[in-house]
Amino acid sequence: PVSILSGYLSTSYEDRYMALWCLSITLFGMCFLFDPTDLFDHETSYTYNESPLSVGPHSYITGSLIAFSGIEACESFVASLMSKVVPSALAQGTFNSGLLSTLVGTGGRAVGDLFITCMGLISLR
Repeated sequence: PVSILSGYLSTSYEDRYMALWCLSITLFGMCFLFDPTDLFDHETSYTYNESPLSVGPHSYITGSLIAFSGIEACESFVASLMSKVVPSALAQGTFNSGLLSTLVGTGGRAVGDLFITCMGLISLR
């Protein structure tokens, strides 16, 4: 549904504005995942992570869905913008700009997953 909506809106608006809107939607989704209770001392608290500001399962699922949908919709606009900027010499052959964009995106996802795993192992608390 998000791809259909972004495809429909791309006929009326420029790609750069659609990319900004998608990134804004992603930032909005990330706000659901921010836990301000991590900034305070909880050594003496008996109600660990039970305040209304903490991230629960519902806000985690909502924030993840919004952020993922925004980032996936933004990926198409970024690819469209890149196709307009990349020289024609890089648009030919096997290692074209589309393949390089896919490799960079896959590498970013892999590094992000490793970072999340390391932070979980370190356990910030």
